[in-house]
Amino acid sequence: IWFKRNADGATSLGALLPMTSGGKPIDFSDPGEDDVFGVSQVEQFSWKGLLDFSTCTECGRCQSQCPAWNTGKPLSPKLLIMSLRDNAHAKAPYLLAGGGKSAEGEEKAPAEALKDVPAAALAEAERPLIGTAEEGGVIDPDVLWSCTTCGACVEQCPVDIEHVDHIVDMRRYQVMIESAFPSEAGTMLKNLEKKGNPWGLAKKQRLEWTKEVDFDIPVVGKDIEDLTEVDYLYWVGCAGALEDRAKKTTKAFAELLHIAGVKFAIMGGDEKCTGDSARRLGNEPLFQELGMENVAALNTAFGEDDEDPATQKPKSAKKIVATCPHCLNTLGNEYPQLGGDYEVIHHTQLLQHLVDEGKLVPVTPVEGIITYHDPCYLGRHNKIYTPPREIIGKVPGLRNEEMHRHKERGFCCGAGGARMWMEERIGKRINNERVDEALSLNPDIVSTACPFCLVMLTDSVNGKKNEGKAKESIQVVDVAQLLLDSVKTPLDPAGETETDTAPEPEPVK
Repeated sequence: IWFKRNADGATSLGALLPMTSGGKPIDFSDPGEDDVFGVSQVEQFSWKGLLDFSTCTECGRCQSQCPAWNTGKPLSPKLLIMSLRDNAHAKAPYLLAGGGKSAEGEEKAPAEALKDVPAAALAEAERPLIGTAEEGGVIDPDVLWSCTTCGACVEQCPVDIEHVDHIVDMRRYQVMIESAFPSEAGTMLKNLEKKGNPWGLAKKQRLEWTKEVDFDIPVVGKDIEDLTEVDYLYWVGCAGALEDRAKKTTKAFAELLHIAGVKFAIMGGDEKCTGDSARRLGNEPLFQELGMENVAALNTAFGEDDEDPATQKPKSAKKIVATCPHCLNTLGNEYPQLGGDYEVIHHTQLLQHLVDEGKLVPVTPVEGIITYHDPCYLGRHNKIYTPPREIIGKVPGLRNEEMHRHKERGFCCGAGGARMWMEERIGKRINNERVDEALSLNPDIVSTACPFCLVMLTDSVNGKKNEGKAKESIQVVDVAQLLLDSVKTPLDPAGETETDTAPEPEPVK
């Protein structure tokens, strides 16, 4: 507990730390001459990193929970930490003698200082930190890129080792200095730079979904001046606005808010991706750039003027609701690093609140067995486990069965850490592993609360259907869609709305 990052003893999940060089945060608009980007040698880790390597008890709890290791990838959080420890220990005599390499690979210490260093330590110092076995690397690149940043390792670790942060630090060097990363991820980064979303679609398409609902959705700066007139800003996010499956969630959630009479507005399409994928991939400057633009746009939308401190509003007056846990995490936990303090909640939290208040009444039974998949960035990273389950519990007709790995021990869908944008070529696909676990309960519905999870689980379920391993009727839906199906009363053939006393069980759309 003494060296834990959070004074309240919480696990070191949620926000990533800003990039530092020599212990000071790097200013990307004007980086220092000798700033080191990311980690390319073991001595560049922070003192906490080096402490982590030495304190590993080799219990293997991280490894047993890791989605990468469990599906045949080369990444074991335990072996990663042990390799770094062994490298640090073997290199120690060289480092203590004042040895070290500059960014160009030149030796900093005079030959005189190194004359008594054992040959083994000198040999260790020549090994690249990240490289294949042929290159004598300490960590294989495949190990580095297999991580989904799901945080299962950090959650399980009894001595609070921050595996995710160390992996991201090494990725940062690979991306920013070596430009060595899976090529598919490059497309995503290019799209983010040019179009502000990972699919590279035009920004006007962000508002297309609003035409598919039959009520008006106010847009900040167009229909209303600023967000003082509404209760919430609904941050739709890239997937929610642009990805077909996620759009269904967006429309369902907007309709539920409309039914419940909650006043909300959306950004006008000028917002960018929050930068979660860029940051988890290791492209920190791109995250900073996207983040700064979003923070400026959001502060303006909330009626703040950066020049005039009198317009500053308290955090409680700046409420944002997001359907995407990655947006939720970035807006709520990481934007304070960039000067944006907002009160951010997830759509399941707001919906649960509305159901509890009686503003949304689920009446129509949705028949069947349901199992709920915990998104890592909603559950482990932000400790939101109950609201989605409460909503499922309020829908009549549903029987909720938990998968063996759920809540804190939930198993990743395989899309976090920018893995969403990379091909999975090694071992079993993580989403298939998760769906196999879900199918073992023989459910009618697999539900989740995250656009990335929705895509991964749907892809896998469709694959299973094609192979005849899953029944055709099984569906993958977001909790919001479920609730909407239940809140709407079905129409009987005569076209009159039935009373609540005798609702017809209706097949779920």
